[in-house]
Amino acid sequence: MIKINLLPKELQEKDKSLDWVIVGYAVILLVALLAAGSYMLQIRGYKKNLIKKERWTQQLNEIKVKVARVEELDGQKSVLNAKRNTVFQLFQGRLLYPKFMSMLYSTLPRDIWLRELSLQEDGQKNIKAVVGSTSLSTNSIAEWVKTLESNPKLFTDISLSEIQVVELADQITTYTFNITVNYHPDLGL
Repeated sequence: MIKINLLPKELQEKDKSLDWVIVGYAVILLVALLAAGSYMLQIRGYKKNLIKKERWTQQLNEIKVKVARVEELDGQKSVLNAKRNTVFQLFQGRLLYPKFMSMLYSTLPRDIWLRELSLQEDGQKNIKAVVGSTSLSTNSIAEWVKTLESNPKLFTDISLSEIQVVELADQITTYTFNITVNYHPDLGL
């Protein structure tokens, strides 16, 4: 098929310019549609990001609540541990003197008896004891000092005062003296 255009040349060129205008409008329309589509995609992405942000904010708030609860529980744990440690220290302090008396009694020879006992406790739960005693023989005194010295983990700084001789009726002689000793319960365990 052959196409013949019978229109004058001026009109033929006018048709060509009209084609270019239509092509230009089509390109502008296409660019506008692409821009509108791109804008719609960006709005859609923005809305998705807003939804994500709201969800993450909600999760963050839930985590903050959990963190606050954990911190509260840690605080309660610290308070309970402090109370437990106080009870433990009181319990140890309560047992300190009976243990000391038991250890002192186990070292005491048969013919020595105690007249007086003075105790001082330091910050590390060590006890400095000044024991006023009476004995029926000097051998018992030596035996007691030797027994105390044989356990250096529990008893240190043992010192014996001067021994006073007291003669009683019926030819009985007693020996009065003081022993100073430091008791270390932690070292003995």
